[in-house]
Amino acid sequence: MIDMFCEEAVMIDLAADTKQAALEAMVRQAIEAKVLPKTRRDQAVEALMERENRGSTALGGGVAIPHAKIPGLQKIAGLVARSVDGVEYRAIDGEPVHVFVMLISPESKADEHLSTLRWISGAARDPDFQSFIRQANTAADILEVLRERAPESFSG
Repeated sequence: MIDMFCEEAVMIDLAADTKQAALEAMVRQAIEAKVLPKTRRDQAVEALMERENRGSTALGGGVAIPHAKIPGLQKIAGLVARSVDGVEYRAIDGEPVHVFVMLISPESKADEHLSTLRWISGAARDPDFQSFIRQANTAADILEVLRERAPESFSG
């Protein structure tokens, strides 16, 4: 499942100062990386914002996992973004978010969506997770942080 993330879908320097701007930029990058079809842009942004309106996906500790499910998508679109300055995201600890792991899943893959969320949220609880991603120099370095924390069932 780690293969849902690729270097093209890693943003080293997310430039956004609002939640909406961050989500739009991440969806735009997911389309450029070809992990999300261009025809799903508006639907993806809308679904992500609807999810955020139900409650912030910021976990605290500078990490957020914006996620949504949309019908008709063929596979999970994953993207990792780092914001040097941080984005105000209504995190439970009130701190800005610096590390984003975005997931947009087909409605038909609810189990895979939930297991991926469990994996990412578990990894995000590791104090080194955010620190290592913030210190990474390349997209490959960021993906390595994820790979190192992937359960064996996700690696294949």
